[in-house]
Order: sequence, then C-alpha cells, then structure tokens
Amino acid sequence: MDNLDRYRQIVCEVLRPYTQITYANVSVRNLAAFDPDHGQYAILSEGWEGHRHHHGCLIHIEVRDGKIWVHRDGTEDGIATELVDAGIPKSVIVLGFQEPAVRPHTGFAIA
Repeated sequence: MDNLDRYRQIVCEVLRPYTQITYANVSVRNLAAFDPDHGQYAILSEGWEGHRHHHGCLIHIEVRDGKIWVHRDGTEDGIATELVDAGIPKSVIVLGFQEPAVRPHTGFAIA
C-alpha cells in the first residue's frame, strides 16, 4: 500500500466516528459520503431544527495531486489535527478553506 492509499484509509477512519454524533435538542444526523474513485470524502448533516430543515456539510476532504485538501471543517478541534494525530504528515495536508496567502503561516502544506 502506498502512502496515498494509506492516507485515504486514514481519512475514512477519522471521519466515520462523526456519523455517530448525536445533537441535543435537534433531530439531525450525520451521514458519510465517500467517493474514493474521485477522491471525495464528506460528512453531511441532515435533519430538523424545530420547523426548519437542516442540510449542510460538516466536513469535506479531497485527495488531489498527492495532497489531502480540507475544504470544509465544521468541527470544534479541527479535522486536520485529527488527521495528523492519525498519521498523516502536515506537509501533505492543505487547509483549502484558508486563503492562499494565509496558508504559509498555518504549518500545513500550501498547495
């Protein structure tokens, strides 16, 4: 297994527990949407908050050009930190939600 395949496996392992999160006072569930053929990994939230339908993206990660791009991170502690703790080096994680001018100051890959 090469590094990129291992990183894809780590991304799935880190994201799966987010499908088990329950929320107080709202009927919202988290769903995994993984498309390894296109390098897309997302946790979607769907349900109801009172009379309002909720549908959104909690986490979106893309494996592209040998890097792990974090496009959306709605977690408290930061999904990139969890990926590092699970074995993916900072040098291959791009915080895609940060402006390109800010990325060199994050300690993660710039692109």
